[in-house]
Amino acid sequence: MNCFNIDMTVSGSNTNKLNAVGDVVQVVRADGIVLAGTIVEDYADSLLAADDLGRDWARPHRWGVALDTGVLVFVDDADLVEGEAEPTGSSR
Repeated sequence: MNCFNIDMTVSGSNTNKLNAVGDVVQVVRADGIVLAGTIVEDYADSLLAADDLGRDWARPHRWGVALDTGVLVFVDDADLVEGEAEPTGSSR
């Protein structure tokens, strides 16, 4: 029984119970580079289905990740990968 009448399957690709705030993760950036970081915030409670959002831009992401370079990024589960990150000598 779903007492909230919410279809949680819509954001299934954005939610993952395997990660949590404080976890060290590997993030794949748009240019394909993989960087290490630490999850600092979980926005799962703020995610809405695309139809409920009312726009197709500035979609919220699941995780706030502080990269080891000092940059804060917002990503979804699909942006988190297992494996080694590239060494981070300096921030971009």
